[in-house]
Amino acid sequence: MTANNKAVDALVDEFVQYANRAGLEPKFPNEIPSDLRGSETDYGAFEWQICPATNNMRIEGFLQQLPQVLPHPFRSPIMRYRFAQFEVGPVMFFANTGQPLFNELSTSVFRDKGLFPTLHQNGYLEFGKRSGGWYDPICFDMKRRHQDDAPLVQLDHEEILIRSCIKIVLEIAPSFTAFLKRAITDKLPVH
Repeated sequence: MTANNKAVDALVDEFVQYANRAGLEPKFPNEIPSDLRGSETDYGAFEWQICPATNNMRIEGFLQQLPQVLPHPFRSPIMRYRFAQFEVGPVMFFANTGQPLFNELSTSVFRDKGLFPTLHQNGYLEFGKRSGGWYDPICFDMKRRHQDDAPLVQLDHEEILIRSCIKIVLEIAPSFTAFLKRAITDKLPVH
């Protein structure tokens, strides 16, 4: 492992600690597997935290389905941690539980047959949605990849679905590493 990868892994660990401390929104049983559940709340949801993964080898199959290699700063959390879907600032991260959840990363990026072909053909890898219930995909702009990291962008889903065109609505961060640093430093809201 390179020194840069070690530094990225340490930053990911710090981000996970920040998200867990900030208080992730409780999830209902259909949103989180039993092994990630904590205490049950008064209204039937469960407290939870992002947990270290003892074995995320199932991710290898997902990674092989992608047309490009995900940036290391994102491979780090999906290989080393398990989590339900959660939001940090403008990004809703797909879940990484290994279970058949609706917003599970390994299936969500391929679910909408109107989105993923256009995204992949144009060099975008989706890993989440815009927070707050939006349908706009949050993607890595792989055409602008630099030193195994890539900018995070929000794309207009209607432009993709109606016209098969890419329209960047918002550049969220110049890289995933920059996003993690901003989340921690600026204390972006976590849900």
